[in-house]
Parts: sequence; C-alpha cells; structure tokens
Amino acid sequence: MHESGLRETREPPAMPRTQKSARLPSLMKMRTFPLAAVACLLAAGCSTPDINPQVPRADTGYVDFYTDTNQGLTWQVKRVGEPGGEMRTVFCEYKPLPANILRLAAPPGAYRFEVWFMNQVTTGPQTVLVQVENSKVTPVHVTLTAAGETSIDTKEYGFHGSAKRYGRGTKIRTEESQAFQIGTVAGNALAYQPKERMPYFSQAPK
Repeated sequence: MHESGLRETREPPAMPRTQKSARLPSLMKMRTFPLAAVACLLAAGCSTPDINPQVPRADTGYVDFYTDTNQGLTWQVKRVGEPGGEMRTVFCEYKPLPANILRLAAPPGAYRFEVWFMNQVTTGPQTVLVQVENSKVTPVHVTLTAAGETSIDTKEYGFHGSAKRYGRGTKIRTEESQAFQIGTVAGNALAYQPKERMPYFSQAPK
C-alpha cells in the first residue's frame, strides 16, 4: 500500500517463452507451442479433421499422407483445386498423430496439396499433385531426408519483479540442429479400407 492510499497490484511473473527461428531464411521450424497453437486456431475455421470411417462416404474420396514409421510429427496441410487458386489450410494440429497416417477427405477431383511439419526444421513445404477418386484412398508417401545442419537462435523472454519495479530480460542461445527436406510421392488410388488395414499403416514409434 502506497502512502497515498492507492493499492498496488502486482501480477505474478510470466513463464518464460521460447521462440526458435532458423538463422538461414530458407530453413523453418516452429517449436513454440503458443505460436503453433495460435496458427492452428486461426486456420481451424476452414480445416478438416483427420478421419477414419469404417466405410467411405458418398461422393467423397480420401488422401492418406503417410510416413514409413510413426515419427511423432505435427502436420500442416494446405490444398488448392483450381489452377492459380489460393492455398487454404485443410489440416493443422500441433498434437502428433497416434499413428503414421494422416487421412483427409475431399470431393473427387485433382488437387495440389502442400505438406509441412511444425515440429521439424525443414527446407520448406513440399507440394504434390493428387487425383482424388470417389470412395477410394490415394496414398501420398511423405519422407524426411537429411539436408545438413543449421544454426538455430533461441530467444527466451522472461519477466522478473522486485519491490520497486518489473523488468524484462531476453537471452539468446544458439544451437546446431539437423534440417530435413520434405519429399512427397502420390500413388494410384486404392480400394477404401480403414487406416489400420492399409499396407503402409504403422503405429509403432520411430
């Protein structure tokens, strides 16, 4: 309490935040949960969930984006149908999938998809052309190939309080991290089956 009678309110110190960005502009990584979560929330209005119905829906095709093993990846996928159209986010979730397959539904037709991972340092998103067929599943094999190491700057923001004032400090730490190049190859459409019956299904961790 000040002598003037005004009450002094002190907010508890905020938890430190960590933001990581690649030193090289072409390398990207989003490790910070708040930033990734906000990006996903902003895209949630037009996104579709990872699904696994027992039977296909009418007038609907499916795309399986899969890796060889379950690597605990956090996916962001965009899609465009018309040539020259704008890419729109169709899946964005920071929580890793329980298995190695991300299955998305789409009306039959030809689409260009863009694949990126929020919890990996990569050389950038990768696009792939996919033909979606009614009541079938088109597999897209996704790979991560080592592309060398890069320096990552880590910025830690923290607040500290004292009896007289509050201060803010920033620490910058540099570490080496492996960068990966995303690869995507679309296969021929297959007869629909639930994920666990697909020949490329894998639930075991990497």
